[in-house]
Amino acid sequence: MRYLVFFIGSMAAALALFLVLTFALNPGANDDLELDSPIVVVMKATVEGQPMNFWTVVQLGISEAAKEFGVDVEIIGPDHERQIHRQVNMVNRVIENRPPALILAASDYNLLAEPVEKAVSTGIPVITVDSGVNSNQTISFIATDNVAAGMKAGGEVLRLLSTNPEGRVAIVSHVRETATAIERERGVRQAVRPWEVAGTWYCENDEDIAYEKTLEILQDPTVQGIVALNELVTLGAARAIEDTQSQNRIAMVGFDNAPEELAYLERGILDATVVQRPYNMGYMAVKTAVRALKGKEVESWIDTGSVLITANNMFERDYQELLFPIEDY
Repeated sequence: MRYLVFFIGSMAAALALFLVLTFALNPGANDDLELDSPIVVVMKATVEGQPMNFWTVVQLGISEAAKEFGVDVEIIGPDHERQIHRQVNMVNRVIENRPPALILAASDYNLLAEPVEKAVSTGIPVITVDSGVNSNQTISFIATDNVAAGMKAGGEVLRLLSTNPEGRVAIVSHVRETATAIERERGVRQAVRPWEVAGTWYCENDEDIAYEKTLEILQDPTVQGIVALNELVTLGAARAIEDTQSQNRIAMVGFDNAPEELAYLERGILDATVVQRPYNMGYMAVKTAVRALKGKEVESWIDTGSVLITANNMFERDYQELLFPIEDY
């Protein structure tokens, strides 16, 4: 009998030790999150309305994280990034429905600040992704360090122009009051000093407008370099350079990695492009929302990083997953 009591006691102790180790090593094992309604993601634009490879990959990251963490996510957005007031109205309607959390890619740094603060005041935690807002009320901002990314682009165009000290640089931007545009331009301007910046041309995130604006820029013989600040304006600017056969006169650096951009890179129309990590943005946004809803501490700023890609390194093994994410996921 004494041995039986000893055996049972030993088994109980072993079971207790097993449970302690299990939850110590896997603290989320019994930490499922049950929500009454989906986490809402308000994009700058729907993928259908704005055919940017970047946002397709962001949504892949969102979907993968939602599946992994067992939460429902609803993704909405206006038809185009320039529909700023429509995005403001959408965010206000989302607030009325009181979702458990709001993830926002803001189209305007200032105009989306008030809706964000309204959401927070009603108890909705807000996470901004890709583009921030003029408010300190968000619990986390997940994005590329856009000033640093702009400096990479500006630094590369400066290197390409190093043999031509008389050349000027033109900046082709997307939407004037978007945080990404503001910060990338700041980084470019910091990097190209003491080269003169000819100006900034805004294109309402429209490839055709970027094409026409670049044709105007190419009329100025003093402009020797162009930096385009996102996917669509890069495509428009590169098309203008190719159509006018200006690639031997103009050094061009863009942003992002749509398949068409990589083709321009191979053909020598585009000299380099700064590639972000949009999959990581989407994934980390949902992961951060889940952690916050579980009452865990979250990082207020998560830099998802960027890489300068050229024709010389684009086929290196380390960059294949980054450049071709849709195939990989």
